[in-house]
Amino acid sequence: MKNAFTLLELLVTVMIIAVLALVSAAVFSSVKQSAYNARCVAGLSQLGLATQLYLNDNNNRYFPFVENTRQGKLWYFGLETGNFTQEGERQLDASAGPLYPYIQSIGLIEQCPCFNYQSAKWKPKFNGASWGYGYNWFLGGGPSGKNCVYRSSITHPASVVVFGDCAQVNTFQLPASPANPMLEEFYIINERDRTIHFRHHNRANFLFADGHVDSLPLEPGTEDQRINGETIGRIAPAGSFKYLR
Repeated sequence: MKNAFTLLELLVTVMIIAVLALVSAAVFSSVKQSAYNARCVAGLSQLGLATQLYLNDNNNRYFPFVENTRQGKLWYFGLETGNFTQEGERQLDASAGPLYPYIQSIGLIEQCPCFNYQSAKWKPKFNGASWGYGYNWFLGGGPSGKNCVYRSSITHPASVVVFGDCAQVNTFQLPASPANPMLEEFYIINERDRTIHFRHHNRANFLFADGHVDSLPLEPGTEDQRINGETIGRIAPAGSFKYLR
């Protein structure tokens, strides 16, 4: 009599293979996320080095968050040129940004690999991806870009963030709407807005003023729950200046 699988044995074998496939997929996903996290940390560290070089060359004063120039609006990540038409078509010259001379040979460190630019929920602000990290705008003089902070005035640099994982839920600019909330890059870390994107196993990575990089968890009660699968919120209660100055 020939040896053969019984139906029960076949079903058990199929179940074992399925379980092994699921475990392998979970392990692969975890390894990939860990690799992306490592790249994000390395990128922020490089941005920290670029920032220190900029400070050394500019009287130890941080670069403006934004300022109006004859050429256009100069953000800390590039020059917005041309007349504003609509989101997703705004033009950005990254080479005009204050940090560009210090990072041009590195490239792409200003975009976090864990920000999913292929998602159907991504809503671009500029013509393509621009910058995945927000800036502590108190260092850069706030919304006017005036009165930028001097490095020497930061009394506890190890607890003040410079850059961090950021994003914003948009429901008010097409193609986003209240019925179709979308995720976009965002550039501000301040005391009131929910702009921190916890995209690394529910934590967000930050560059601190002393040059070290660390991750922080979501502050309970601050989560923006309008997009399933995305954790957006704050690292301190609304109104708190913790981590800002």
